[in-house]
Formats: sequence, structure tokens, C-alpha cells
Amino acid sequence: MNALSIALDSIWTHRLRSALTALGIVIGVFAVVTLTSLGSGVRSYVTNQFKSFGATLVTITPAMPGAAAKRQPGRFQGPPQNVPSTLTLGDTNAILRRHSPAIARVVPVAILPIPVSATPGGSSGLSVLGTDQAYFSAEQLAFSSGKFTGNGIVLGQAAATALFPHVNNPKGRTLYLGKTVLTVSGVLKSTTGLTNSANHTVFVPVATGLKLAGLNNISEIVVQAKSNQSVNQSATTVTQVLDQRHPVHDFAVTKNSQMLTTINNTLSTITVFLSGLAAISLLVGGIGIMNIMLVTVTERFKEIGIRKALGARDGDILIQFLAESVLLALLGGAVGVALSAIASHLIGKIAGFPAGLTLGSVGLATGFSLLVGIVFGVLPALRASRLMPADALRTE
Repeated sequence: MNALSIALDSIWTHRLRSALTALGIVIGVFAVVTLTSLGSGVRSYVTNQFKSFGATLVTITPAMPGAAAKRQPGRFQGPPQNVPSTLTLGDTNAILRRHSPAIARVVPVAILPIPVSATPGGSSGLSVLGTDQAYFSAEQLAFSSGKFTGNGIVLGQAAATALFPHVNNPKGRTLYLGKTVLTVSGVLKSTTGLTNSANHTVFVPVATGLKLAGLNNISEIVVQAKSNQSVNQSATTVTQVLDQRHPVHDFAVTKNSQMLTTINNTLSTITVFLSGLAAISLLVGGIGIMNIMLVTVTERFKEIGIRKALGARDGDILIQFLAESVLLALLGGAVGVALSAIASHLIGKIAGFPAGLTLGSVGLATGFSLLVGIVFGVLPALRASRLMPADALRTE
């Protein structure tokens, strides 16, 4: 306790110098803790989004012949790029006919290159998607009015506003898909998160859409398992059915859980990398502490000599100056954590995801501060403890 009180007294006596010395630690801890807290918040947000609707989904996408067999099992490697689709509505029906107890819904999805407009010959630039009623249940999309029918159009909230800017409820209004006139049968509620793209999409019955676009193949098939425990069985069933219909294996089966694992691993890697860069400022702050402590030892030669002459041991002097170094680092760390708590909360609130301090980030900050204080305080403390009383007392 005596060493701690002496350290506090020294820091308080040289308040400005101590504050400037601890500034490097403040900046370093602030950067590291803020980055780790935000990284944790983003991972939690993504995980909750997937758990809310996507954890039970299995997606079948086109792939180069034989490519599916070469993909590493259990690892999401992203959707294939620019691969022509051979998936058909017949594949969807074949999966349905299997009557697997693990599968709740099978949904065809077709991205349609059809212009959509409220006037003949116009184009709104909105996406047109061909699908069926099961799509909205699988993606947990709710209707604000109307419903999806076999011959009507469903509009996302933003799409409805873009096509009918002065109409509160466009249900019953007509739209032009190319040269074909269809009636709006429903409007979706606005959505956020991973289903945000639905706001800007026009949905049509898949058979109608394929006919209007002159296409025979769909873009992908979405299968919803009945539970999280049924996902693997669903994927196995889908693979067995499609293996029979596509002997060349020109499809890929992806579980959303694989995607979530890959996303979280990527976010963790990025967070660690950025935190490592930010930790460099802790090194700079530690060097600043060591420099100031060396100056402090020089200024207090006479005090050290008197204490040794009165019976203080080398260990007592070592602990005194090491305590001052550690206390300086911990105070800087505490200020950095406090600033990080404020910054994380504000950034999370602006970005729209929960972010705040975690026990791990606070523990990391405390550990870093303690380590910096010890490592960079040892040399000045050793120098002070090794002074001979007579040499110290002769110093003016």
C-alpha cells in the first residue's frame, strides 16, 4: 500500500506529464476495445439474422459439371459465377414428390430479365423475381395488403412506392411486364436485414414469369427444413434427388449454416487483424511510459538515496517505481475503455446493430495495460533499485 500511495502522489504531482504519458495507452486501448466490441456486435447481428429465418434454408444453385463433387465438404465457398442454369420446375416437383419428413417447403426462384413499369414501354429498373407462395413463408416476408395469387403481382414496399408514388395501396392497379399487363394482387411490408432486397423487388408467379421471359430454367431452388436438426437430412435428400436428374452434377447444394460460419470466421479474422494494427499504438504508449519513468528516476535520485539510507531494500525501490508505471498504464487503459464504451454505443446505434463492451474486450484491455506497464516499467525500476545510496545522495 505504501508503494501505491507514493505512486499516486507522484502521478498527481505531475498531472499534465502523466496525462500526456498515458495518452498513448488511452488511444491504443480505445482502438483495440472499440474494434473488438464492434466486431462482436456485427457477428451477433449476423448470427441473429440467420437464426431468425435463414438457419433452416438450403439453397441449390447452378454449378459447372462435376464442380459440386470438388467442393470441400462442410465449407461454404460462395455461389458459382456466370454458370448457366439447368435447374427446372421439374426438379422442384421431384423434390416435393419425395415427401421427405425433413423438408417443409421447396421454392423455385427465377431471376427474370423483364422490364416492369406502370406505363407501356417504360422501365423502372426494379428486379423481377419469379417464385410461388411458399417463398414468402420461407423468407418470412409479411403482407401489408393482399396476397400472392397465381396470376397477379406482389410488390415490395420500395417497389410499390417507386411504381405508384402517390398511391397509398396499389392493390388492384395494373403493371406492364414487357408488353403484358398484370394486376397487383399484394404489397409486402417493409423489411430490414438480410431480406432487405425484397423491398425493391417485383414478384410474379414463376410459370408466368418464365413464359414472359422466354426461359425454361430457373435460377435456384430454396429448400426450407422443418427444423435446425433437419437441415443436414434435407440437404442429403435434395442431393439424392438431383443426382438422379442431373448425372453430370451441374448443381451445388449450400446450407445457410455454412455461409454463417464462413461469414463469422471472416469477420473474426478482420477484427483480429485490425485490432493487431491498433495495438501498435499500445507499443508506442509503452515506450512513452518507459521514457518518462527513466526521467522520473533521474529526477528522484536523492529521494532514492535517502530511502536506501533509511533501510529501504532494492526490492522496495523496484516495487515503488514498477507500481507507478503499472498504475499509469492502468489509468490510461481505464480512460480508453470508458471512451470505447461511448464510441461503440454511438456507432452501433447509427449503424443499426447492437454494440457495446463485452467482458472479453474489457479483460483484453486490462491485460494489455497491465502487460505494457510491467514490460516498459521494469527497466526504469531496475535502474532505480540498483542505485548505491552514496551515489544517489551525491546527486544534485
